[in-house]
Amino acid sequence: MSFKIPSSSSAGRLADRLTLRAALLLGLLAPALPGCDEPLDESDIDEVAVDEVDEPALTEEQEEALLYREGWSQADDPRLLSKDFNFELDELPRSGWADRTPWPGYYWPTYNDSINYRWAGSNIRSPAEKYGAAFGRSGVGTVISNRFGVGSIGGTKRCRYDSECGGGRMCGRRRGESRGRCIETWMGICHAWAPAAIMEREPKKGITFNGVRFEISDLKALISLAYTEGLSVRFMSLRCNSVGWPGSQACKDTNAGSFHVALTNLLGSRGESFVFDRTYDREVWNHPVVGYKVTRDEQVSASTANSMLGRGGSKYRFNPKAAELRRVRTEVYWINEAGPGYNQQLVDNVATFTFTERYDYILELDSVGRIIGGEWIGGSKRRHPDFVWRPMTKKNTTVAGVVNYGEVEQLMQAAGGGR
Repeated sequence: MSFKIPSSSSAGRLADRLTLRAALLLGLLAPALPGCDEPLDESDIDEVAVDEVDEPALTEEQEEALLYREGWSQADDPRLLSKDFNFELDELPRSGWADRTPWPGYYWPTYNDSINYRWAGSNIRSPAEKYGAAFGRSGVGTVISNRFGVGSIGGTKRCRYDSECGGGRMCGRRRGESRGRCIETWMGICHAWAPAAIMEREPKKGITFNGVRFEISDLKALISLAYTEGLSVRFMSLRCNSVGWPGSQACKDTNAGSFHVALTNLLGSRGESFVFDRTYDREVWNHPVVGYKVTRDEQVSASTANSMLGRGGSKYRFNPKAAELRRVRTEVYWINEAGPGYNQQLVDNVATFTFTERYDYILELDSVGRIIGGEWIGGSKRRHPDFVWRPMTKKNTTVAGVVNYGEVEQLMQAAGGGR
């Protein structure tokens, strides 16, 4: 597949923004959560607290202790994603692409009342309304709003107009209501769209079921919502929850070596897409990763690596087990969102929605050439993935007690998509 991939700096022109929440580990079930989030173990929901303020500044000694890490930590060990990864750098492919391209979808923002949004016009029913009518379910819209939409937000400023809310917030109102609440614009269900786009084939056409017309964008909305529950995943790295420049280990991962191992094994060796949180800080930008290419790989000395990492000395200061150091630049290609106005099959035109991140890092190798860690350098110190996860299996659950995955899958398959 050859095409020009846009840079990530223009990604915001295609879709609105996302996200929120706290740490977790491996093999989890994703519940329904209000926000562009990472999957979260249902057993931990009551214990999770969201801290939206900066962490206290670290002392010089604390910062040094965090900088000096022996490779990756237990939380960002690549084996959390798969136990049979290859760690031999010279055996890992220098490029790779997903065997099946994830489709561009939408994050159905909370301020628009999630999939209650009448995207095709004020007189045309929303995806939630259509589902309720087709399957004889009453009150679907209210349940969806209370779980994922405007009704799920409490404690924020009451409003009538967007201008009352300030930067990064919109006045979210339920249809027919004049007052609502100020809601951050990133909040939505991108954490469900991303795995759905990987695991489900894109619908090819609109369909009519029980006298109700479902367009492609309606079907994408419903299947995305269905992935807010019953999804098992494998998850690598801790969730950073800082607003400004972070100093904790959670905000230093994903380790650059871990990311390289995951990227080259999953996409390079297996042709398997996965999801990454594209930014290291509090905001979560879940996107399917579709491909990569290593564009630079050269051996460097310990003193050169230290200099790139803002430290001096001839002895490498970041991993005493490293026998060889490589400076690497990798282009990572990811799928951006497409609003519901793109009511068509988009996989065949995926170049329009595919963007590029360029990461620079030091890879740390042992004496036989195996990757044992890494450090981000240059602009990638701040601009690198926060966490990485693989959707594994999907159960037939009924989201919020009203939207059944099996029924939505029936619609998807009738439209030429689904599993």
